[in-house]
Amino acid sequence: MVETWTLGIDVGTSSTKVILLNEKSEWDMHVWPSNEGVWKNLKQWLDDRSEHIVRVGITGHGPSAIVIRGGALCGRMIQWNESIPESCERPTFGDQILPPSRSWVPSRIAQWELEHGPIGSGVAVQLKDYLNWELTEIIARDSRSMRGYVGEGHFHLPEDVIGTVTETGSRLSGIPEGAEVICGCDDLTAGVIGLGAPDGRLFNLANTSEHIGLVGGKPQESMSWLPPIGRLPALCYTVTPTNAVKVIPEWIGKQPTRKDVDRFISKLESETTRGIIGEAWGVLNEINLPIQTMRSQFPEGEMWIGGGLAVIPQLVDSRNAILKAKQEVSVIGVARLAQKRPHAIIFGSGKVGRGFLAQLLTRSGWDFSLVDAHLPTIQQLREEKGWSVYNLSTKNDERLQAKSILHLEEQLNELILDADLILTAMGATNIEAWADYIRQPLCERLKSGVLDVVLAENHPHPAISVRQALQHGASNEELELIENCLGISQAQVLRSCIEPTKEQHPLTIQVQDHWTLPLDGDALLSDLQIEGFEPKPNFEQELTRKLFTYNCVNAMVCYIGHLAGFEWLADAANHPEISQLALAAGRESSAALVAAYGFDEDEQNEWCERALAKYQDSTIRDPIERNARDPIRKLGENERLLGPINLCLEHDLPCDSLLVGVAAALKYPNAKIDFSLPMGEAEAKLESLLASESIS
Repeated sequence: MVETWTLGIDVGTSSTKVILLNEKSEWDMHVWPSNEGVWKNLKQWLDDRSEHIVRVGITGHGPSAIVIRGGALCGRMIQWNESIPESCERPTFGDQILPPSRSWVPSRIAQWELEHGPIGSGVAVQLKDYLNWELTEIIARDSRSMRGYVGEGHFHLPEDVIGTVTETGSRLSGIPEGAEVICGCDDLTAGVIGLGAPDGRLFNLANTSEHIGLVGGKPQESMSWLPPIGRLPALCYTVTPTNAVKVIPEWIGKQPTRKDVDRFISKLESETTRGIIGEAWGVLNEINLPIQTMRSQFPEGEMWIGGGLAVIPQLVDSRNAILKAKQEVSVIGVARLAQKRPHAIIFGSGKVGRGFLAQLLTRSGWDFSLVDAHLPTIQQLREEKGWSVYNLSTKNDERLQAKSILHLEEQLNELILDADLILTAMGATNIEAWADYIRQPLCERLKSGVLDVVLAENHPHPAISVRQALQHGASNEELELIENCLGISQAQVLRSCIEPTKEQHPLTIQVQDHWTLPLDGDALLSDLQIEGFEPKPNFEQELTRKLFTYNCVNAMVCYIGHLAGFEWLADAANHPEISQLALAAGRESSAALVAAYGFDEDEQNEWCERALAKYQDSTIRDPIERNARDPIRKLGENERLLGPINLCLEHDLPCDSLLVGVAAALKYPNAKIDFSLPMGEAEAKLESLLASESIS
């Protein structure tokens, strides 16, 4: 396969950095003074390496004011660091919170109009937008970079592809014609992306001007706050009033070179060797003082650092920070934003789809789209532009957003053609009809290469059902594609995903702090690099193990708990007699699993105890009604109670506690089984339990 590259460009006030980033996260960088321009140096550097550039992302200093009118640059660029006439100071607008200590975009536009007259039909943009326009001839801007400015037209999400490099743009820059160009983002946000900082992480961008902030932070007094937009998180941050070029004597009035930085490091090392706090350490302490003050305004926790000053190890150590990047932090960030990410489709926007699968994909750097048959849910998700996943153990609230949200009856062909993975969490009763519905676009996608489908369904054999449904009525060509190019893997969902509380947003999903998704590794045709995915061999046995352990214990708790009058699963699971009986049933089932499949006895007993502990977790407010519904299916011959009983009988093992669970299940409304079992003693034990004082 041909290696492809993403080009990142960061035009700073003093230096321009460019980087080529490949799919393995390997990169090559080049730097030159910004006063030398962008395109000539870039074209020379790219030379014979540009052929396989497929995406371009640009970031740059700001807030500035550049006006494009009539297909040409109009007037001059007003740079962010110019002094501004008092008459040009303007208020900011929009959702962003910006302290009035700097001249934001509205003030810069006023300064431009002071010099050149009204913008009129012109469009105000930032430096990266102007460079994008030179490459694509398309005007585009994002609200995050246009700090405090609210205008109409030409607005895009930072990750949006706005166009491709034209023939003229290619001659100008050396970038191949046809390479996709994204809208791009501001250099601060690019730096946070370059650090790889997740929600809740404290960050320090240590450049000649320093920023400290919190990813996903809420607005705080006297700080700047940027709301989330597209794939970019919210940021709460502040800027240091002291920076290195104002404090280090040799750096004053100039942009320090790497030699200047190395000389400063040598002075620090010399003073450390001599055991003194001399001029160099005094200067470093002066630089650190405002950082310490700023850091104290945020919650305690790890601070990730990157930037030009992060090459000074003494500075990183003195701040007790974790080094994540150096001077490449912003340029690699915008390259990562531009990189084409793998795309998955999740069919089913319920609790598992949005509360588990979507979160694993997001954390692994995948884009995903949601498809659902329930139109009101689709409409609400589109209106809200995302949802929250609330971790019941850590109390962390993570905001997720789909790349696109479609109703099942909308045109899916283009979406499926772009898929790198398909997942389902739609309910077992729907999968055969779904497979028949998507056969044609799915087979079109398979013509371009292998594709895996992962089924996160509560169904004994969903992969077989889906494959048979796809094959039924398929043409010979389609049958060949389905046979040779489609992997269909069943997954085990062991995370609890439950409804929100009355105080939470209706789209919020509360989840258990569980992060692994075991799946049938033998059925996969591709190497899925997704955090939490655990491909396993001999998966049919693993499915049986889960059904006969977790689901078995769950059935014992919910059906006996229902008869005892409990509303919540955890309350029933924590009742001493119910938990004792559920654990005894789990151990009977475990003994049969060990005998039938050769599982390790100690490991299987741990499975049994983990299953009970999961349902005893009082932070998971899961109603018994939800767990007990559909009793006829759950009393099936190979299901969670009768399956272990049959396995016990096959291996001459006791199943007395399991039979008590069946007796309880048969008392649930509309429950029945199609064959008889010796229930006399089990029913007597159940009646005795329900009659005990502790239950009543």
